[in-house]
Amino acid sequence: MNPQKVGFNTPKNIFKFSVLLIFSVSILTGCASLRRSISPIKPLSSPDDILKKIVTREGKIKDLKGIAKVRITSADKNHSLKEIIIVQMPSSLRMETLGFFGQPLFFLTAKDNQMSILSLSENRFYKGEFTPKNLSIIFPLYLKSKDLFSILLGSTPLIDHVDMDIGIVQEKNLYLVRFYQQGGITRQFIWIEPLNFSIMKSEIYDSLGNLVLKVEFDNYKMINDLLFPMSTTISLHSSLTKIGIDYSELEINTGINQHSFDLDAPPGVTIVYLD
Repeated sequence: MNPQKVGFNTPKNIFKFSVLLIFSVSILTGCASLRRSISPIKPLSSPDDILKKIVTREGKIKDLKGIAKVRITSADKNHSLKEIIIVQMPSSLRMETLGFFGQPLFFLTAKDNQMSILSLSENRFYKGEFTPKNLSIIFPLYLKSKDLFSILLGSTPLIDHVDMDIGIVQEKNLYLVRFYQQGGITRQFIWIEPLNFSIMKSEIYDSLGNLVLKVEFDNYKMINDLLFPMSTTISLHSSLTKIGIDYSELEINTGINQHSFDLDAPPGVTIVYLD
């Protein structure tokens, strides 16, 4: 996995709004947060045991909708915006960027491998395939759609691996699962809470040993009998960018109408094809 920016001749406004938009999700208020386990850790018989538990937990979330405050920090810019997000597995997505008075300014939808973007400030409507290349126009990371969905649904992308092992970080009372690609060049480390197998942090390194993607989760809460992180931080090493997400008003597995992912071009807008 080698995240990178992809150059594209698109207006600056679309990047400004949508880079914040991509990471919006939401959480239900009034839920009690869960404390980290402080009980002694006992090693599992195999790292596969933990991996199966992670995959099982992630597979239980079928859809979510809500609101998030997103903060993005780079070397020279700081942004903060309120977002609405609706996600339905396996690949349906809707996001709206809200203005100061709560009015929508920017829309993105993805459905049936097609992506649509409406920028009201530009009076433009963008259409194209839901691919990493097109996503990179509005998101500062070359990211597969399935990896994007993992993050939005409170989990982390997993590298394709041929080997894995497990250790214990005694001072933090966490499991540490390590994944290795062919030859052990590209690696991924995942820190996991031993009581409920929640992911606390994930780091992916490239073949040169450079950290390319770090995702951290915190403040887990029980929503509809499922654990979900209220706070997420994504660090992009290549661009020195950090994205913080604080979720609120989340609904999980309540069912979503497929028409929520439809987005048509309003009369009078300029249509731009991305492919």
